[in-house]
Amino acid sequence: MRILLVQPPFEDFYATPIRLYPLGLLYAARVLQEYGCEVGILDCLNPLRKKERGLPARFSSLRPWLGRPEFFRGYYRFGLPEDTILERIRDFAPDIVGISSLFTAYFESVQELAGLIKARLGLPVFIGGPHASYFRREIQERAPEIDRVLEGPAEDCLPGFLDSMEPGRPHPKLDWRGLRPAHELLDPGLYKIGRKPYSSLTASRGCPFKCDFCGVHRMFDRRISYRTVESVLEEMRDAARGRGVRVFNFEDDNLSFDREWFMSLLTAIRDDPAFEGSELAAMNGLCVSNLDRDVLSAMRNAGFKRLNLSLVTQAPELRDSLNRPHQSGEFRTLVKEARSLGLQVTVYIILGLPGQTAEEFKETADGLLDLGVLVGPSVYYLAPGSRLFDESITPAAVKNDWSLFRSSAFAVETEHFTQAQLVELFFYIRRRNLAVKRS
Repeated sequence: MRILLVQPPFEDFYATPIRLYPLGLLYAARVLQEYGCEVGILDCLNPLRKKERGLPARFSSLRPWLGRPEFFRGYYRFGLPEDTILERIRDFAPDIVGISSLFTAYFESVQELAGLIKARLGLPVFIGGPHASYFRREIQERAPEIDRVLEGPAEDCLPGFLDSMEPGRPHPKLDWRGLRPAHELLDPGLYKIGRKPYSSLTASRGCPFKCDFCGVHRMFDRRISYRTVESVLEEMRDAARGRGVRVFNFEDDNLSFDREWFMSLLTAIRDDPAFEGSELAAMNGLCVSNLDRDVLSAMRNAGFKRLNLSLVTQAPELRDSLNRPHQSGEFRTLVKEARSLGLQVTVYIILGLPGQTAEEFKETADGLLDLGVLVGPSVYYLAPGSRLFDESITPAAVKNDWSLFRSSAFAVETEHFTQAQLVELFFYIRRRNLAVKRS
């Protein structure tokens, strides 16, 4: 069976290229290969092209701020043109097409592409990924052009799907920790940060925390599991030697949760000549609970130049109300130690959380900015699978419109925040960050 897996276009005000590496599709491709399928990858987002679109009515309330220096310049479609996508699908001549459906806000683009493939090429289409897993029944009702909606990780859902296509196929049990993503299906020349080839990878899955605003456990469970250090190194060596990769981005949700394992990984990377001059990143943001000067020093020696920390909020009462774990030790001391080691620090906090006030947010942000770090303000949005999503009293007009499930929509107003207040505080952080960069 020939199967083409597609990373679809999407529409938004901006794109972050390093977050677009199709790692999930590469895991799915490897699972399919293990079952004897011939697999191709069509990444519609690389090379990344954008075309300005008219502002959709659902975002019209943001129009007064568009074009301001601190805000978005416009609204864009990111991805290959439709005719190019169809041509590349024809060239591969698949029996079936699978589309990645990761982010709820971008499902409209997934649905449009599925409809286009069905109408123009007559091919069956299936989708998988976090959004597909959270909303399988709703998608089946809303999108008849999608033939199958697969739920859960690739190694769990694809075997049964293939059996339904070709009954009698043997089903060896696959453990994700033993799967090597099919990086070889990508053109390494297309994935660069500056002039350096990069690759994303995952060393662990799962999150033991129970933060009320997060739903990651619905996809990968609350039990955290790690690959062996050697298997991670083997994947990185292949990337470095075979594809010239010099930047490795870990997509883990809790890369440093197991301190002993993390330190073993960092030491092994530091001591391996294959990674001399390489840079490491953890863009999802490390939880600070298990970080200290020894860990930070090991990170720096292994190749980390930037430290991305997930704080959410500094207010103890708000953290407690959201079941957000407290950091061990003094956060300000940790940041100062990171900076003394030469690490550039970005701290991510959430703006507009239920129960949060503008004063609390500004106090948290100002305290961080005064330390000379950059602050990443993530505007709160409904996260499927989270407790706040399940118990939200957000108006139906917002909760039923999946395209509003994104920070850039500034869509969730609370008793303490109007949309205008959210935007103005976002501007405030952008201006302060600019001052930090200049200092």
